[in-house]
Amino acid sequence: MTVTPGSIVKAEEYNSVADLANLIFGDNYSSAQVTDLNRILTHKFGWGAVNLDDQVPAEVLIEAERLQYLVNHTNVMIDHVDIADNFLVFSVPQYRTDVRRRTLVRAEDLNLVEDKINNNIIPGNTHATVDPGNASLLSPESNEYTREMPWQNRLTGEHKWSWDSYNSARYFFNGGGQLQLSLEMTGGCTAGYFNWADIVNEVGSLTFTWNNLYQSAGYQTPGLSEGKGFYHLTDRYGDGSDPDGVADDEGLLFTSAGVTQTAYGYGYGYGYGYTSTGPGMFVDNISGYASAYRVGQDCIDPVYLIQIPGAGGYGYSEAYSNYANRYFKLYGKWVDNGAAVQFKIVFDDTAFEQVTDGRLEATPRYLMPDVITENTSTFDVSPDPELSIVDNFNTSDDS
Repeated sequence: MTVTPGSIVKAEEYNSVADLANLIFGDNYSSAQVTDLNRILTHKFGWGAVNLDDQVPAEVLIEAERLQYLVNHTNVMIDHVDIADNFLVFSVPQYRTDVRRRTLVRAEDLNLVEDKINNNIIPGNTHATVDPGNASLLSPESNEYTREMPWQNRLTGEHKWSWDSYNSARYFFNGGGQLQLSLEMTGGCTAGYFNWADIVNEVGSLTFTWNNLYQSAGYQTPGLSEGKGFYHLTDRYGDGSDPDGVADDEGLLFTSAGVTQTAYGYGYGYGYGYTSTGPGMFVDNISGYASAYRVGQDCIDPVYLIQIPGAGGYGYSEAYSNYANRYFKLYGKWVDNGAAVQFKIVFDDTAFEQVTDGRLEATPRYLMPDVITENTSTFDVSPDPELSIVDNFNTSDDS
């Protein structure tokens, strides 16, 4: 509601802009439930601060104290989100940053606040971003879970991030909070290891936000994100493990690239090998075989219990295309009435049953937006989420 320049702001005009500030800084949807329909359209708004009074009676004059609070809120918004912008100053006289108490508010000043929120904070969902300089990447204690025993059929791992309520989870994601997952495989010797290592070590880090899941750069071949974030989750993984037993991929978030032959390979004859298309490495795919020069430390083949030289052995590799349809998958769902997000990692090798040794490591982390205070206005989406490991790759369903 733009106010005519030169006029004194009326209560209903102030209320309109205060409501707009509450949409971002406070919460206009505090009664939200995770089961609400189309929640991505409305629940994405709100950082959880106490709402400004946007029900000022018509007979009340709008004075400087109310405007100053609006400006403080807006300046925190500008500082927090990922935009290059300057703090607000009052319109008249130029460069005035505050106003005397009991002074009536000019239309120009209120319009400045409304324009900044409507044209800089809301468009492009900027309100759900965070300036990289105003957030910290954190790792909870005991945040890794690993598998070191050889396996050949299927591995699953699960971890959960919890808040004290669904709204607290909303504020975390709405304020630009992120959940991250890194995967790594090391130290193996078997054919299964080199095929899975080619897949896993290309995944890098996965970042889960309010509306998407992103794969970090540095891969030879990208995986496939389903474009789902926090507000797309349901209470089902859809991998067949839910109570209904249906495998419809409802909660599928990400599927890795298959074996790409560009990072890891294995060889028979003189031992397993490491292949690369990088400088100093030679790959020959004629007739489906690859020459592989092995580098790295000596290790023990867990099948034949023989030592494999750490370097200098050439060997033949099976056709990698046989394994190109082997994938790592990540699923997600909400639990605890939306107060928690649970992820499931799936490695399915039942079609090939190759023995896989080495160390598989999953490392969850989170990006926590920092607290920002401007006079009487504070951005704070605490508490931090709490991590718990639900399935550590070493349970009865892993083999």
